[in-house]
Amino acid sequence: MFFLKFSFVHGQIETNKRIDELEISNFRSHIGYNSSNKDSVWNINSKIHLPSQPTYLSLTVREKSDTAKLNLIAIIYEQLKIYDTLQMGSNPTLTLFNLTGGIYILKIKNLNTQHEAEISFSIEPVFWEKWWFNPFVLIVLSALLGLLFYFFYLIQLRQKLQSQSLQHSLEIKALRAQMNPHFIFNSMNTIDAYILRKRFIEASDFLQKFSKLIRRILENSEYQTTSIAQEVETLKLYIELEQERFSNSFDFQFQIQPKLLNQDYQIPPLLIQPFVENAILHGIRHLTERKGFIILEMSIKNSLLNCTIHDNGIGRMASDEINKQRQANHKSMGINVTMERIRTYQAIYGDTMETTVDDLEEGTTITIKLPLIKN
Repeated sequence: MFFLKFSFVHGQIETNKRIDELEISNFRSHIGYNSSNKDSVWNINSKIHLPSQPTYLSLTVREKSDTAKLNLIAIIYEQLKIYDTLQMGSNPTLTLFNLTGGIYILKIKNLNTQHEAEISFSIEPVFWEKWWFNPFVLIVLSALLGLLFYFFYLIQLRQKLQSQSLQHSLEIKALRAQMNPHFIFNSMNTIDAYILRKRFIEASDFLQKFSKLIRRILENSEYQTTSIAQEVETLKLYIELEQERFSNSFDFQFQIQPKLLNQDYQIPPLLIQPFVENAILHGIRHLTERKGFIILEMSIKNSLLNCTIHDNGIGRMASDEINKQRQANHKSMGINVTMERIRTYQAIYGDTMETTVDDLEEGTTITIKLPLIKN
């Protein structure tokens, strides 16, 4: 004989209600809906623990007195909270579907006799309902995200290293382009001509400028950027040497925004000179009726470094015609290398680098837009 802790009278809870007149039997757990599937009968007098979630549970309720009529109500508690309330009426069989893992108390009351019965049971939660599952999923997701970001970082690092490797390769090519054998040979010939004509002062002056230019080229090639002031000095030395080589047949002028000459502002080394060389060798060199000139402008526009090289040479079309007649491609190798360098710098600094060429009635204007690099 056993007692309920709770009973219901007119919707209220009472205590110490005798429950031995109403009993529960045939407590069954079913897995699946086919008759071939597992069907387990549990002893209600022992602790009931279902090791896996059933498809449904069924049990039978009866009054010990054969004359008592059934008017049943079932209240299901899960973790001491009301899970569901079912009106059974005169149906002695109760079926419960799709219960999740947890601890349950089932209380059944016959409203006609006020007799009550109680049974408790527990269901083993599936693994995703257990306490450790959410932290485990969180840890796994965090690890996967960490690996994803790590592999993304490795890919970016690899691309960056490849870009740097390509950049270094291009720097070497740029150095070779700057140390153009033709330029060196012609410079030596100029020095030789000065000496043969006993113009020793001019020869010495030319040689000093030439050696200073070579030293600057070698020094600048070691760094990814150099100050704009140093780059301008290097360009000045180069142009002065070319002026002497071509008998001062052209003038040049630098128009540099003053604050750009501050050491904080940087530029990739040896980037402007190939365009200046191209303007001299393929534009101004072929002038016969007017004196040539080159204007180099540098300024800050829209947070970018704008470099403009303007010459009054014969223009690209006329230069191409001369090259065709000579059956040779005289385009400076430094231009090709420089365009490759610009594309490499674009991969590092973004799409802020841009080069445009405008053909004028007299000459050509080249505009190079670079990111504003500070030391």
